[in-house]
Amino acid sequence: GVIEGIEVWSIFEDLHGNIWFPAENHGVYRYDGKAFTNFDQKDGLNTNGIQCFYEDREGRFWLGGWGGLFRFDGNSFYSVTREGPWE
Repeated sequence: GVIEGIEVWSIFEDLHGNIWFPAENHGVYRYDGKAFTNFDQKDGLNTNGIQCFYEDREGRFWLGGWGGLFRFDGNSFYSVTREGPWE
C-alpha cells in the first residue's frame, strides 16, 4: 500500500496510463489502476529522492533526483552517467 504522511513532489502519467509518483524517503510508486507497486534501492534506485519523470518518444522512462539520472527498463532501474547508457 501507500505510506501515509509522505511528501509527494510530482505526479506523472506514462504512455501506458500508469501513474508514477516519488515518495519522500520511500522511493517511487507506480499505480496501474488496480494496485500500487513500490520501487526503491532493491530495484536499482540508489536514492529515495526522485523529483522528476520523463518519457521520451521511444517510450524510454527516465527519472531524475538527488542521486542522479536513472532509466527504467520495465522491471528495474539503472543509473545513467555521462558515459551512458543513453539508448
